[in-house]
Amino acid sequence: MRTLAILGSTGSIGTSTLDVVRAHPERLSVVALAAGRNRELLKAQCETFRPRCVSVGTREDADWLRSNLSYRPEVHWGGEGLLACALHAEADTVVAAIVGSAGLASTEAALRAGRRVCVANKESLVVGGALMHEAALAGGGELLPVDSEHAALHQLLEGRDPATIREVRITASGGPFRDWPLAQIQTATVDQALNHPTWKMGPKITIDSATLMNKGLEVIEASVLFGLSADQVAVTVHPQSQVHAMVGFHDGSYQLQVCANDMKLPIQYCLLYPEKQPGPVAPYPWDAARQWTFEAPDLERFPCLGLAFQALRAGGTAPALLNAANEVAVAAFLQGRLGFWDIQACNHETLSRIPATPLGSLAQVLDADATARRHAEGWVHARA
Repeated sequence: MRTLAILGSTGSIGTSTLDVVRAHPERLSVVALAAGRNRELLKAQCETFRPRCVSVGTREDADWLRSNLSYRPEVHWGGEGLLACALHAEADTVVAAIVGSAGLASTEAALRAGRRVCVANKESLVVGGALMHEAALAGGGELLPVDSEHAALHQLLEGRDPATIREVRITASGGPFRDWPLAQIQTATVDQALNHPTWKMGPKITIDSATLMNKGLEVIEASVLFGLSADQVAVTVHPQSQVHAMVGFHDGSYQLQVCANDMKLPIQYCLLYPEKQPGPVAPYPWDAARQWTFEAPDLERFPCLGLAFQALRAGGTAPALLNAANEVAVAAFLQGRLGFWDIQACNHETLSRIPATPLGSLAQVLDADATARRHAEGWVHARA
């Protein structure tokens, strides 16, 4: 029996994780749930799974939850609440699905405490990947990737001699603007950018998919997770989202990982690893007619992907600077304070103006994050 703390339980990854738990009641149980402001859904989750530890975003929501639950768990709030859930004594597995750099400290703490951490919060690896590995090594924690592409790579690379690997390729759907001309992309609206053709996700990651920044962050994540150089990681646009990753060997051959585009599959892979059990997703329907297409990404129309490769090559705090600027820019776009094309401009400006430094500590990463946010906010304000 694996005992879970789910950080970000009301988001898309969190709710899918709970679907996997429902499919495996004899193998998975929930001991802690943490969420942001969706207190009604969190309350319903608590009543169903009866976690012993719960956290919400604010003190007010914590008070509301205490008054409205039919039982009496520990109720926490804010950053300390995330840590309380991640480090709960009965949790041996942490699903890290808090969006953005807010999940960094709890992910690091869980690894240092020896937990299995199923990372859906890619920013933890993008911003402080070397520190996450250091924490896992120091505390005996285990790091498994929930992103479909990285879970695919984990399966393809397991047991392989690194010397045989020429490159890895992660796939991108191309987002809603894959076929749009540059001039039309530059004037895209929020509603258009949120209309993803393949995946149902939260607004931030959906906008990142429209700019291909999400794929750029995944490039950095793949490098961190599997010890790959920037030249060993590539992106292939695959609109059908059925092939999730490929590994190329020095002999010229490739191996591919294929499954339905349902996040419950990589979530279950991480939770039950190394076992593979039947779950809530049907086997891939090979008898159905289909067509797969593959193409190279266009960095002129999607410059955020190129910026991610630039940050990866620069190393140190550069990925943290890029990630922070992007979070500010995407939030401003969703609020109507920036245009769509301004997202890449803000990211480029921040990465260009703030020098990267070697990565040394979590405090340093958080300082770089704060510096980039201040710069990006100033840039957004000047554009308004």
